Amino acid sequence: MLPHRTRGVALVVENPHGEIIILQEFETKSRLGKYAGMFSIPMETSYPGEDDRSALGRLIAEELPGVGAHIEVWHPRIGVYRIVPRVWVSLYRARLERVSLPAAASTRAEVGNHAWLTPQKAVTLWLRQGAREMLSDCLHGRHGVVCRRCAPPPPVTPDPSLLRRGP
Repeated sequence: MLPHRTRGVALVVENPHGEIIILQEFETKSRLGKYAGMFSIPMETSYPGEDDRSALGRLIAEELPGVGAHIEVWHPRIGVYRIVPRVWVSLYRARLERVSLPAAASTRAEVGNHAWLTPQKAVTLWLRQGAREMLSDCLHGRHGVVCRRCAPPPPVTPDPSLLRRGP
């Protein structure tokens, strides 16, 4: 029997100023390469049998509340990334014309503290596993990426004061 593979989607959301949405993880899920306090681009685990388009819709609703009607997702995907063993994530890019950030999440949210950052600043944060490779590929305009190994995050948490709230 083959081992179960987990699938997911990730989204690099850009505004008209070339900044991207970065959020902070509130929950630890080490099997997915994320720990409370880390920063990330929006990522969501897909349900078994769920296609990427549906998973992206859920990701936008759950991790980017209040801005879904304003996000334009670009297809095709940028690439696929094995963020940890048996977990593959498809990366997409999107545009958000307005620069207001998603609404504050409920106290039960897994993510929050949304901020706009330049991609160059974002890669200096303590990022969840896979996010650095995804951001690098977006920065360099790569497409058709197949990343079979994402580097584990460093053990040190950089200064979160790099985050900027709103425009």
